[in-house]
Amino acid sequence: MPDHLFLLDLLILLALALGSALIFTRLKLSPIIGYLISGIIAGPYGFYLIKNIHEVEVIAEFGVILLLFTIGLEFSISRLLRLKKLLLAGGLSQILLCGALFTGIGTLFGFSMTTSLTLAMALALSSTAIVLKLLSERGEIDTSHGRMSLGILLAQDLAVVFFLVALPLLAGQDLTFSIKEIGKVALLMVGLLIFSRFLLQPFLLAILKTRSQELFRLTILALILVTAWLTSAVGLSLELGAFLAGLALAESPYAHQALSDILPFRDTFLAIFFVSIGMLVNLDLVLANWTIVLSATLAVFAIKFFAAALATALCRFPLRIILLTGFLLFQAGEFSFVFMKAATSLQLIDDQVYQITLAVIALTMILTPLIAGQAERWAAALSGLLGKPRTEIHPEIQEQTGNLTGHVIIAGYGLSGRNIGRILRRFHIPHVYVELNGDSVHKGRQKGDFVIYGDATSGDVLHELGIHRAKALVLSINDPAALARAIPTARHHNPDLYILARTRYVAELEHLCALGANEVVPDEFEASLQLGANLMHRFEFSEGHILHVIANLRKEHYTSMVDAEIPTEGLSVLKGGRLQYQAVPDDSPCLDRSLAEMDLRNQTGVTVVGIIRQNQTIYSPSGSFCLEKGDTLMLLGREDEVAQVCELLHGHPL
Repeated sequence: MPDHLFLLDLLILLALALGSALIFTRLKLSPIIGYLISGIIAGPYGFYLIKNIHEVEVIAEFGVILLLFTIGLEFSISRLLRLKKLLLAGGLSQILLCGALFTGIGTLFGFSMTTSLTLAMALALSSTAIVLKLLSERGEIDTSHGRMSLGILLAQDLAVVFFLVALPLLAGQDLTFSIKEIGKVALLMVGLLIFSRFLLQPFLLAILKTRSQELFRLTILALILVTAWLTSAVGLSLELGAFLAGLALAESPYAHQALSDILPFRDTFLAIFFVSIGMLVNLDLVLANWTIVLSATLAVFAIKFFAAALATALCRFPLRIILLTGFLLFQAGEFSFVFMKAATSLQLIDDQVYQITLAVIALTMILTPLIAGQAERWAAALSGLLGKPRTEIHPEIQEQTGNLTGHVIIAGYGLSGRNIGRILRRFHIPHVYVELNGDSVHKGRQKGDFVIYGDATSGDVLHELGIHRAKALVLSINDPAALARAIPTARHHNPDLYILARTRYVAELEHLCALGANEVVPDEFEASLQLGANLMHRFEFSEGHILHVIANLRKEHYTSMVDAEIPTEGLSVLKGGRLQYQAVPDDSPCLDRSLAEMDLRNQTGVTVVGIIRQNQTIYSPSGSFCLEKGDTLMLLGREDEVAQVCELLHGHPL
């Protein structure tokens, strides 16, 4: 009979979760909020529809274990290396700043240091599920604020593991290990390392050879549970074991398949977990203290916004990206619930503080989709009022670009931007890149490309790059909001400018053209044409017939350049120096002098690898080449050597 009652409880719980998730998804809000509300309704402080609360909590624990496993899968070494700067500089500074501020405020209001630290660790975390879902839906994962948010969220996810390990310390538990216990932990870690490095992949390959999908899923579940049990057996947490299991699989070629197989289980058990959290909320207590809840929610918003914004500023992003990141990461997250529940079981906080904190966490999560929807508009307005866009680029840029005319400005130094630059180099057309990713700027300069750090949506940045003298602007960036801002800004500065934009979806084509773009190339359209062409090759149609059909389809939408695989060429001679651009002043004493007469190589050690004159780039000019007004030199050398050339061109020390 008790088993039947529990099945009825489970049926009620799943029905409420399903209904609330459906309603909140239709409202474009996170279903997590619906799960929490379902728990409040069904719990002992609501209508008391669920009787076997303890059994529900046991099942909910599996959700947390599977969540930690999927996070371990995300922490592949290659992914960490790609985001190492944002993860370390941005993520670590955000966590430390939040921790310090929340701890300080907690002690200021009379909480013990233990309670303050516990609350600080819980509230320092943001919602990975909600933020990444919002970024994915809007196609902003690869934008500057998307990468910054992802770096901070990954750092927080990794910090959760250490926070959960640190909780017993705060509770005053005796964690002094004997030599035997330390040996057990070390033996387990070494065993897991050997297994993951040498035995795991052959074992999974043998499972896959059976061609049984069910067997593979059972193997992955067994791996998670065995690792969690082993870590628990040596005195560590179940969650840490699940995380290590995910980490072991992260670099495996089977990681994606494991993730897709585990996600349905994870999401189901997590729904039960969030419902179980909602069941613990005492709604009467929260309503009786609504002023405290509201004040605490505003305080969390302000502190989290400030911490995320400052962390982004430390990574040298412009003001608009700083504000956008702050608006995205102001909330507490799903791990905050996990952490609070663990802290309660260790009696680190009293029930009233626990109830109020749960309400604050839920409120910040509810507000996230609403505020994120207005974030771009607010960030643009605030950056316009508070920002000083001219400080976003180096003051020497004007010196380098002063004589450029008829050039092309390429916004974005990604794959498509680099390919466009290679095409322009083949036709000897001068061009300059503008990029917000500092690492990409550094790598581009090392390769010999003229890459400027700056925001293409800033009118002042575009002005410094000579937008009013440019012939074309190519927008090869993955940020739809930035595209919509950059096009009218560029058009305002140069009504005759040819603007070519790249976007992901055909649906954005008309909107961007209405804003002022001359041509818009949607990725999905070009990809569909390429897929269709390959398919027709399979049906053995002639190459000419296929090209004719594709050309007609493309002509119906736009006339555009088609990216091709272009071999790398050009300036790969940067060992021992870097490529820099220097405009020749109009009153330079070097005008009408030949390169042989100036003998810059012997005088300064700098090599002139090219000269930009009017609309052409002349590579490897001869010694008889004479400088004229309006020329821009492409110089290869060290910083101090290029500085000497600048003085020679100006005719006086600088």
